[in-house]
Amino acid sequence: MKCFIFIILLPLFFLVGCEKIQDFISPSPDSYVEEGIKFMNSGQYTDAGVRFKTALKKNPNHFKANYAFGVLYKRTEHYKEAVTYLSKAVRIEPKNEKASVDLAYVFIQEKQFRAATKILEPFSVNSKNPEVYFYMGDAYHQEKDYENAAKWLKLATKIIPPSNTNLLATTYGLLGDSLLALDRLNEAEKLLTNAAKLTKNPLIIAKLGATLFRIANHFHVEYLKDKNKLKDIENEIKNKKGKWARGKFKKTKAKEIKDLKETMSSKETQRNGLIEKTKKYLNNALKLKSKSSETIQAATKREILYYLGMSHLIMEEYPEARDVLIKFLRNNPKGPEAIDVRKKVSQLDEIIQRKEQEKLNKGKGE
Repeated sequence: MKCFIFIILLPLFFLVGCEKIQDFISPSPDSYVEEGIKFMNSGQYTDAGVRFKTALKKNPNHFKANYAFGVLYKRTEHYKEAVTYLSKAVRIEPKNEKASVDLAYVFIQEKQFRAATKILEPFSVNSKNPEVYFYMGDAYHQEKDYENAAKWLKLATKIIPPSNTNLLATTYGLLGDSLLALDRLNEAEKLLTNAAKLTKNPLIIAKLGATLFRIANHFHVEYLKDKNKLKDIENEIKNKKGKWARGKFKKTKAKEIKDLKETMSSKETQRNGLIEKTKKYLNNALKLKSKSSETIQAATKREILYYLGMSHLIMEEYPEARDVLIKFLRNNPKGPEAIDVRKKVSQLDEIIQRKEQEKLNKGKGE
């Protein structure tokens, strides 16, 4: 009887033993994650995802598996899925700075700006990672809280290594935009000029040139306002009846006229200096080769040509403006700015034609 019972139970012991042996010899979640990371780094994203998923089946609360899966989705720009896995990784290890920075990045991509700043706040006291401060600044900038954006981006510039030229230049560019929004124009100009010296990336230089143009355009708009005020005063003087009345009115407006001319001269000088820098940076960006994708190169070229054309237009360099804007249209025939640019090209054709006719008439008169 005992022998019979032993024979019946023997297969059961064997099966239980096999399961234990299988568990013992089966790869651990760590090994699946390491293998998945190798696949991910070599661009084999499907294979990487399979490994991370297998690791999570073995241990759903495995930090490395959740984090790596989140990074994979971040790299492939599936940000909603990246938020899911990176959020879980941060819940498992809330003190892991790297995971929190990656999560902040995907929060920003998903326009969850408050979530991004909240996740980074614990590290923003004494972190030595410049990305903590950069993404804090980026999130505030996207929320249009430019004061806080400038504060965090300035902190980032102080600790970004000089060798990390791209991050440094990008930070300076975003900081310049924040200062521009705060109307701190001189400070923005200085920062952007320094940033342009730090990189040969055409995308970044294009962004810097575009921001410098916007600062120059601010001075240009203010200059035109003063010019119109001056014209209005001059018309008022002309419309006064009688020489005595005109002279008296002119005396009462003398100080205002003087002040307007001085501010106009100052704004014109600032505008012209900024436009020259803008043209220099944008022309340099056109000559540089990008390691980015062809799509980014095309987008960069369009941006460069647009702001370069507008720079020539502000300086009343009409033939140059027309040539550049026509190149812009060739690169961007159906873009949102194309309609406005076509109108400007038509206006430039009329201006150039009129000026050529004026030259001919002047020559005939002589």
